[in-house]
Amino acid sequence: MTGTPPLEGAFRVVDLSEGIPGAYATKIVADAGAEVILLEPPAGKALRRRSAIAAPVDPEFGGVLFQSLSCAKLSVVIDPVSGEDLEFALRIIAGADAVVWSGEGAFGAVPEFAPEALRQRFPHLTVVALTPFGLDNPWRGRPANEFTLQSMAGSAWNHGPSDMAPTMLGGNQGDYASGAAAALGLLVSRVRTIASGVGETVDIAGLEVLQLTHCMFPMTFLDLAKRPHRLSRHDSLPGIHRTRDERWVGLWVTTGQQWLDFCSMVGREDWLEDASLGLMDNRATRYEELVSYIDEWTAERDCADIVELAALFRLPVAEVTTGETALEQDHFVERNFFIENPRTKAAQPDVWYSMSGGARRREPLPAPGLGADTERLRAAELSPLIPVQDKPTGENAMLPFSGLRIVDMTAFWAGPIIAHPLALLGADVIHVESAQRPDGIRMAMTVPMTEPNWWETSPYFNGTNTMKRGLTLDLAQQPGKDALLDLVAKSDVVIENYSPRVMPQLGLGYDDLCARRPDIVMLRAPGFGVTGPWVDRVAYAPTIDEASGLSWVTGMPEDRPKIIGAASDAVGGMHGTIALLLALEHRRRSGNGMLLESPQIGPALNVAVEQVAEFSTSGVVLGRVGNRSWTIAPQGVYRAADRQNKYEGVAPDDWIAISVEDDEQWRALCELVGSAEFSPEWDLAERRAQHDVIDTVLGAWCADRPAAALADELAAAGVPAAAVLHPHELADAPPVQASGLHEWVEHPVVGRIRVTGYPLRSSSGPTRWHRRPAPLLGEHNREILVDLLGRTDEEVDKLAADGVIGTEVFVNRGW
Repeated sequence: MTGTPPLEGAFRVVDLSEGIPGAYATKIVADAGAEVILLEPPAGKALRRRSAIAAPVDPEFGGVLFQSLSCAKLSVVIDPVSGEDLEFALRIIAGADAVVWSGEGAFGAVPEFAPEALRQRFPHLTVVALTPFGLDNPWRGRPANEFTLQSMAGSAWNHGPSDMAPTMLGGNQGDYASGAAAALGLLVSRVRTIASGVGETVDIAGLEVLQLTHCMFPMTFLDLAKRPHRLSRHDSLPGIHRTRDERWVGLWVTTGQQWLDFCSMVGREDWLEDASLGLMDNRATRYEELVSYIDEWTAERDCADIVELAALFRLPVAEVTTGETALEQDHFVERNFFIENPRTKAAQPDVWYSMSGGARRREPLPAPGLGADTERLRAAELSPLIPVQDKPTGENAMLPFSGLRIVDMTAFWAGPIIAHPLALLGADVIHVESAQRPDGIRMAMTVPMTEPNWWETSPYFNGTNTMKRGLTLDLAQQPGKDALLDLVAKSDVVIENYSPRVMPQLGLGYDDLCARRPDIVMLRAPGFGVTGPWVDRVAYAPTIDEASGLSWVTGMPEDRPKIIGAASDAVGGMHGTIALLLALEHRRRSGNGMLLESPQIGPALNVAVEQVAEFSTSGVVLGRVGNRSWTIAPQGVYRAADRQNKYEGVAPDDWIAISVEDDEQWRALCELVGSAEFSPEWDLAERRAQHDVIDTVLGAWCADRPAAALADELAAAGVPAAAVLHPHELADAPPVQASGLHEWVEHPVVGRIRVTGYPLRSSSGPTRWHRRPAPLLGEHNREILVDLLGRTDEEVDKLAADGVIGTEVFVNRGW
């Protein structure tokens, strides 16, 4: 490999955390060159012992997931009851730039390691704290895990059918989202520390991460539409269907044209002529009729043939991969999306980004043996790698990206998410669209096209574009392209997620942009990347779910795999932000811009790492287990007493999620339930074997009681539990009410609406994220063109008269 990792020799992170989130966060920065030191108790981190197939694990090197997430890290053993070891640990932390802490495991209760204690002792230090509800939340200390947090994030209500329990996403997907948020927190705080010389506390609540990433702004939808987004659970149509060769294929429809094309592909002219079926909700009312025919159609064809045909129709399509078949996909093979673990030789996803300009990912190195670096670091003198200033300002900038300008040429959801947190943190983000072809997510509006300003009523556009400025430019006209190039010359970053051929065909490729700004960072973020066999495939979040294997592990084992929702958009966008910050750090250190690629499929493959790592090591294909778990038992969703809902049409059924992680929690559950049918002495293996019995008893115990009251009783006993919330109830959850996650903004067209805040609560601020609503179409045209680009008012008037700019959608001009 040639080039330099962006963080090489410039960032040292100590990982005190337990679980996937901290391990994934530190993997991200380690892959970028950071030095990561794992502080571990004598038995090692619990993640070392994880096995999704209940296989024996090497006590020195750990299981396949630990080894996949821990490449190139260092390991130091610390006995938390030893005063000498404690002083040694604090000496290591004193020489670090940041710490990741989770409050769990052997170190969580050590007072000297608490975030407030570390910040007081080491002012230069950033502490990223991973907790379920937040450090200062009234629910701090309440037992919770990824499963029960999912139940409070709304996504389970996307997974039907309605006669079964709501189904959580499989594969610990929420943990990886929290890990990505923690990595982003590390990088944002690093920018602040370089400028100020002081650290901060970054408080990341898992519930807030999941509420942001697992549902597409349901509170914004409720405020705009005056009704919930979904009244009941149902599978999308088209969706995931079995094929003749016993595989599964995922088909997706977003636009009206795509539905018409789908009808033509499957030979149903009658559906094509029925205008009512253009709406997803109407298709849901005829689910059995439609799904029966689609299932028959796919059952007569092989998966590869359906994928090829659908791609010709420009429909979003993918085979639903497993840990085995993902490794066979020609696009993944040609793009080298999987690499070999340097110790186990198991397959694991490579980093999701590719860089130019003299930057690269760190060369893969093996995960450390337990305590492998203890003695070496005892003899070492460590000092922070971020230079400690002689006269630190003592105060971090609340908006660390003030002065950074980003040209945001993205659309829909995953793309606009990339620049959004930087806009919230002070960057001047200019969202570029056109009146002829505005951002496609504006079409997901909440009023008919006959209403004035209908294009301003999309909850999803309004959710992902606050704090940005809006500019319309018709890039098919030379004056529009000239204006964009002038804007590039005054900007630091250009982000786009068009089809890969669009920007070069417009004369706006990387070389064209470099001619105007030599150190520009151009981030390209199409679904499957800018090269490879799938380069022309259309991709939305469900397509990414299917192609990555995330759909494969979501749903009941006897049912079809499930489209998981919008998480791959949100998590993919967050990974794009991380890649962009790494590119900007490389530019800061080297002076070089770069062409940066962050395809949406890459993060999803990283989230699905355990599937390919396990298959390539043991030959076992991890599959769907419904609401159960690969690693703990019991776990499930149980029917509680019916309740009254304040919105007409919402099903009255109420459900509770219960998840038992260890023997202590199991004994507490046994005491609370008081059933003679199971024993408090059952270990994990016995609980797995008796899961059906446990489910029957818990189902009866929960049936006649309200879910919220049950959850409080279980949590008080130390058992993770939570009521399963509808998406429109997210803001009613007590911990997010306390934190103020959902913020009100005043929009000039749609009025007062709530927008989900960002889950990085920093001691440096800001205390409020959404200080300005999303821009109206072309709202800042004149401001940008005159004040920034030097056009005269007369020139701007001519651009408007010629249709180069506009503030209304040109429906009669091809949209």
